Amino acid sequence: MSQPNIPNFTPNITLTRDDAINLLLASIAMEELGLSHIINAEGEKIQYALGTLPGLTTPATLPEILEVNEAVQDMLATAMKKELLLDNKLKQVTSIIPDGDLGPTGPTGPTGPTGATGPTGATGATGADGATGPTGATGAAGATGPTGATGADGATGPTGATGADGATGPTGATGVDGATGPAGATGADGATGPTGATGADGATGPTGATGATGADGATGPTGATGAAGATGPTGATGADGATGPTGATGATGADGATGPTGATGAAGATGPTGATGADGATGPTGATGADGATGPTGAAGATGPTGATGVDGATGPTGATGADGATGPTGATGADGATGPTGATGAAGATGPTGATGADGATGPTGATGADGATGPTGATGADGATGPTGATGADGATGPTGATGADGATGPAGATGADGATGPTGTTGPTGATGPTGATGPTGTTGPTGATGLTGATGPTGATGPTGTTGPTGATGPTGATGPTGATGPTGATGPTGATGPTGATGPTGATGATGATGPAFAENGFSATQATQTVTGSDQIVSWSTITPGSYASPDFAALDGIYTAPETGRYSISATINYQTTAALTINLGAGINPAFAVQRITPNPATLVTGLFPVLNVNIALLLTLRAVLGNGTVTLAREVELTAGDQIGLFYIADGLTIGIDLGGGDQQGIYWSINQIA
Repeated sequence: MSQPNIPNFTPNITLTRDDAINLLLASIAMEELGLSHIINAEGEKIQYALGTLPGLTTPATLPEILEVNEAVQDMLATAMKKELLLDNKLKQVTSIIPDGDLGPTGPTGPTGPTGATGPTGATGATGADGATGPTGATGAAGATGPTGATGADGATGPTGATGADGATGPTGATGVDGATGPAGATGADGATGPTGATGADGATGPTGATGATGADGATGPTGATGAAGATGPTGATGADGATGPTGATGATGADGATGPTGATGAAGATGPTGATGADGATGPTGATGADGATGPTGAAGATGPTGATGVDGATGPTGATGADGATGPTGATGADGATGPTGATGAAGATGPTGATGADGATGPTGATGADGATGPTGATGADGATGPTGATGADGATGPTGATGADGATGPAGATGADGATGPTGTTGPTGATGPTGATGPTGTTGPTGATGLTGATGPTGATGPTGTTGPTGATGPTGATGPTGATGPTGATGPTGATGPTGATGPTGATGATGATGPAFAENGFSATQATQTVTGSDQIVSWSTITPGSYASPDFAALDGIYTAPETGRYSISATINYQTTAALTINLGAGINPAFAVQRITPNPATLVTGLFPVLNVNIALLLTLRAVLGNGTVTLAREVELTAGDQIGLFYIADGLTIGIDLGGGDQQGIYWSINQIA
């Protein structure tokens, strides 16, 4: 509902009698309009209570509906009383209207204040999207850039579980030992030369049969031990004789229980594996360098308990024993003091700290190892490599107190050593008697020839492994022996988890740009958006003098802003939009005829003039039987136009005000220059 639009009176009232009558009639009409809104609201109240209007979540009960009905009846009774008052008012006003012809129309009164802006009409539905233009031709594909560098390998996956060992093949017969020559002085080790290229592995020859073991000679009586002389320097070690073929290996007995292993240092993180380069040719093996000084031996750890003896495998035939090399002269032995009873063994000293272990990469969990393939025949044994330096000896444990040394017994003269007789069968070993004091060691007799090696006794149970002593420095690596044939490959273990993805390789150069496709139609470039602040009209007229420089507006070479004419640059589909704010320049003094319908319209001017889209003015139309008939445009409002149309290249378009018989003046754009907005854009 709106309030009556009464002119702003000044102290000088210039209203005529006719103006006063018109204002009285207008006030009656406004009151009737207010009553009609009230009656409509009461009807909507009943509809809401009955649920015919949306919004009521819980249906009204019958008592509630009857209560609403009573409220509506009270309001209608009040409205009827008001109607009686308006009926009397109308009779009084009509009684003062003079009879006869009306005189000439007086001068137009001053413009009344601008009424409140009416609500903006609902926005029209968005038009359908225009058809998509043809796609341009695809350019030729650019050349593919080079592949980026391969990222670093991911962390090694877990190793598979160790499979069961394959059966051990038979050991070949042991060849005879060559005679041992006198040991020559050991020369200084030469610098290690570059490793030569590794030749192809030769075929492994068959292992020779093991020769029969000769009978042991009889052991001669042991002469009285003379006093031990001072130990002379050890003679140079003779060269090792050639190693005969290895005899067949007997079945391996069960392993004894392993003693506790020393604590392992923390493993360092594994660095990323670099790309594996091609194997270079192996150079010839250089001479072995001089042995490094032997580090001190770490203290021996306490011996663990002896594990249970496994079942002895069948002993293979022993190969023939080679002839022993000549033994070098033994230096004179110094006199030994009488050995006293051995004191209690002191507690083993603490194991020296284990040397720092190099940082190992983080090892993934061990996957299952496939079963070992059958062991191939043992290849010929290569020459022994130079012995590396002995690791540093750990500190000795504290020595227990030494028992009192007994007096040395007199040493008798050593008898000549007779030739070794054939060794008879070994009798049952009797219990060991108490050890008497050791007599003085006599001079060493000439060593008789070594008898044939007797059968190898069964291997005793392996003692528990003591704690590992401090690791000495690693000696120089001896030459690598010939590689035996590779065993059959076991089944592949389960695949470990995928390592972390390496860094992305460098991006290759961008390929050449393909040819540019054909240019599609420039839809977005065909159109304009313009504004007009205000234009006063009193009859039908075209809206001109547009501006395309206001915020949000944009120009087009096809739009003549001064004349308000847009020429379509090409045939296609266009979107038209216009918003016109307006305000009447004077108060209404007469009714509009039933056929007067002022409007705004977008028209094609040439060729083939036609209206493309139109929008009517809002009109107040009141008809109360026997009381009032009133039809008039609202004092201000907004009209919105929107449509998509097909235009032909060269069509000229304009925006027009169509009075259609309305004679009052209208400010297009509004009294406060709310403005007019118009735009046309090609969409297909």
